[in-house]
Amino acid sequence: MQPKNSAVLFDLDGTLINSGLSFLKIVNELKERESQDPVNFEIVREFSSRGASLVLKNAFPDASDEKIDELKLKFLKRYTQIMASDIHVYEGVEELLNFLTEKNIPWGIVTNKSAKYTLPITEKLNWHNQTSAIICPEDVQQTKPDPEGILRALDSLDASIEKSFYVGDHKRDILTAKNANVKSIACTYGYYQSDPLSWGADYIIDSPIDIKKIL
Repeated sequence: MQPKNSAVLFDLDGTLINSGLSFLKIVNELKERESQDPVNFEIVREFSSRGASLVLKNAFPDASDEKIDELKLKFLKRYTQIMASDIHVYEGVEELLNFLTEKNIPWGIVTNKSAKYTLPITEKLNWHNQTSAIICPEDVQQTKPDPEGILRALDSLDASIEKSFYVGDHKRDILTAKNANVKSIACTYGYYQSDPLSWGADYIIDSPIDIKKIL
């Protein structure tokens, strides 16, 4: 029997792309409409992987729940308009993905970001033609930290659990990797809410390109 592949799987937001910059742009457009001062990136960064409501609650701390709901509708409408044109890929990501392709190392994406947002972005970047494994919440019964998404991606790539990796910028991602029994790689950049060094990851990276050294 031919041995299975070693694959590298990635979280999306905060790991491959810095969508927080798009969120900041939209938040400050909303702040301007509300005649409020703009906020800095740190206000948005921490909650950028946990949904629009938390981003807005942090940026509009005095707003009522009803106001947050109103702002959320405007936020999501605007994000849909710009998500495929305002993409910020982290430095080193394209070099890393090219390296994986050259070395015939399969890779994929396992994200809690809805397919209606994920797929237009990955298609604009042409990543959908580079991997057969882009797993969104709609593709699984249980989202992260349940391991279902990782296991589904590995199956799609015909990859080995023991030899594969999952890369993420949040403690939840490392827990997901552990639940799936793959090697975990924690990012010191992205949308972490606690110290990445405290998550118990197998590896720590300061830049996507650091993964080349691990492989």
